[in-house]
Order: sequence, then structure tokens, then C-alpha cells
Amino acid sequence: MTTTTAQHLIRIAALWPHLDEALDQRGTNWLASRSDLFAVLDQVDREEAAALRALERDPQQIGETPAPVSLRILDTARLVETTLVHLADTLAPQITRPAISHAPEDWAARGWTPADRALRNACADDEQADPQRWRYVGLRTAEYAAGWLYARVTGEEGPFWTLTAAQHLLVEQVAAGCAARIEQALDLATRAVPAARPCPLCSGRIVVTTGAGRTPTARCEDCARGWTLPEPIAA
Repeated sequence: MTTTTAQHLIRIAALWPHLDEALDQRGTNWLASRSDLFAVLDQVDREEAAALRALERDPQQIGETPAPVSLRILDTARLVETTLVHLADTLAPQITRPAISHAPEDWAARGWTPADRALRNACADDEQADPQRWRYVGLRTAEYAAGWLYARVTGEEGPFWTLTAAQHLLVEQVAAGCAARIEQALDLATRAVPAARPCPLCSGRIVVTTGAGRTPTARCEDCARGWTLPEPIAA
């Protein structure tokens, strides 16, 4: 079954707490310091970021080394949150119906009564304060943005116009990409990656399968020879 836009957004919201847990396991108070960490990383240029990654790697390892878990999780969370909030910022003014204005200054000359003026102002205040409207200040998190976007793609009632096909496609592409990045950071998705070296027996291509919490395995596509990592020996 094809994964829908709504399912991607649900997946993001469901997995987001696991990003918190993954970083907390590395001894960082993620919930308390996330905004501060984002601000610091935004000030670090690409060369400095690469240097930070290099410092956290094992100097004994040869070749490229994946970023440590904490930094990979942090980078993913920052990217996903920034992307979803930016999408909501961009989409909101296109689909949100304007709230009615307060009573005009010449309300008395128009024949309005004080009660008419009070009713108009009260209605305007209520529309402006509608919690369904996207806010550009305050709560601007990935979870909140995912929930707001979910309500828009599922047609939840509110002060909004229906998404166009192009707008829905944009949300679908962004949501799918964000969900995939979270799954990759948490190592939830199964991945099949060609090995750098050929099979020692037949020189065929070896494919390494990993992810989803499974022990990495390798298999030659030509001779079908397989390899697995040895089981850890208890101390």
C-alpha cells in the first residue's frame, strides 16, 4: 500500500520522541538544551562542523567514519524541525483565510450602534485568536508543525482554503523526506549498500544489508556466498 502524506506526518510525530531518547542516552539533556544546541550549530560553519565530527571519531579507524550517534541525531532533528516549520510558514499565508477586521473608525457615521461595534470587535478578536491559525512566534516545533500540516492535508475544518494539488504534492514530498531522515537516524529502515570490495571468491558484487536493528549481513550477488558478523562473546 502506498504511504500517504498523512501517514508520513503521523510517522514523524510518532518517532520524534525517540530522537529525544536517542540523544538522552548519550548523556545530553536534549529537551532542555535543544534550542540552545540549534543556535550554536547554526553559528558553526561547514569546516568547523567537519572538525567537530572528526574529534568525535576513533582516530584508529581508516577512511570515512559515520558521525557519532549524538551528532547525527541532533543534525537530523535540527534539519527536520527547520524544514517542517519553514513549510508551514510558507504554506500558511497561501491557504489561511484572513480574519475579519475590527470595526472601522467611522463606525458611528455608518450608523453602527455601540453594540454593533462591540460585536464586530469581539468576532475579529476570536478569529485572530483561533488556535488553528499558524503562528509565526511561540510554539514552532517539529511535532506541532507536523500536526498542523496533518490537519491541512486531511481537510480538517478551519479558516483555510483547500490545498491545491501542487501544495499537497509539496507537503507529501517534504513529509516523506523528513520521515525517511528520522528513520535513517534511528536506524529503523533496512538498507542494502554495495560493498567497496568485490567477492574474494568470484569477484562479484557484495551487498551489505543493515538497519532496522538487525545484525549486518553481506551476500555476493553472483555466487550467493554470505557473511555475518560474529556474535558478541559474553565477558
